[in-house]
Amino acid sequence: MARRRFQHGSLFQRGRRHKVWVARWWEEVINPDGSIGRKRCAEVLGTVAEVGSRSRAMDALSKRLNPINSGSYRPQSKRCYADFIAQDWIPVVLPTLKYATQKHYRYVLDVHLVPVFGKTSLSDIKREWIQTFLATKFSAGLAWKTVKHIRGVLGRTLSSAEEWGYITHNPALKTKLPRRPIKQCSKVILTPDQFLQVRDRLKEPARSIATVLVLTGLRIGEILALRWKYVDLCRHTLRVAETVYDGHFDTPKSQRSARIVPLAEEACSTLGKLRSSSTRPDDLVFSLDTGQPLDRHNLLRRQLRPTCEKLGLLGITWHSLR
Repeated sequence: MARRRFQHGSLFQRGRRHKVWVARWWEEVINPDGSIGRKRCAEVLGTVAEVGSRSRAMDALSKRLNPINSGSYRPQSKRCYADFIAQDWIPVVLPTLKYATQKHYRYVLDVHLVPVFGKTSLSDIKREWIQTFLATKFSAGLAWKTVKHIRGVLGRTLSSAEEWGYITHNPALKTKLPRRPIKQCSKVILTPDQFLQVRDRLKEPARSIATVLVLTGLRIGEILALRWKYVDLCRHTLRVAETVYDGHFDTPKSQRSARIVPLAEEACSTLGKLRSSSTRPDDLVFSLDTGQPLDRHNLLRRQLRPTCEKLGLLGITWHSLR
């Protein structure tokens, strides 16, 4: 690469009644094909009344050019956000995430981020724009937690762009979320009597799944990925070693999630009644006739939720049983 030239820039006044000092200079940029190009930049330094003489305007311009003239300056990329996501981030970073996270990230990118920032150069995505974008999403009726997730996905993708030299800093950092509203309702918690009413009306396998969930505190993905080789009825324990989401098996959510869980007598009894239906250690405890994992959404929609609604219990999910 040719040696970067030290720049002084140029100044001129613009306007008639309210004159302003305008600065111009050149900046190196990374073209979409990876080559280095140059672009002409211009910026209003302030009004003549505020800045003062040409000498003071040159001092302001010199400060503005300090980062560009420094030896640590890196050219900005002209690559647009959509191309970066499709050609760089999705093939390289997305596969390193868990399947459920991949699915969530793809949804946020497709629905919220690429339609807004897709055609914009990475270097032109500024903090102020992101701040306005987040406020607009919240004003449109999205939940505070959803807006937080959107910012998280945007910040993670721009962090990769910074690491790979496309931008000099991540503009999503230090953006602020709207004030979180006070929740008017808390998580629905069933009383012991309510749970027994629900359990007694459920059909198998939802009845046994609900029983084990309540007695162990497992996540629904963990219990649907439970294999007989992880269950020790003699020692009254089970081991959480896998989780499943939409038919895709993965490791548990975190290192702490990979754990040994004690089994109460009723949990052992429930699992013991199912043991005779399978003799192979790798078989799932709860599965379809084909041996494939059950779908949590179908179980919720077809069994748990209708049963709860008949009892006047609204808003119940599998998470309510943990």
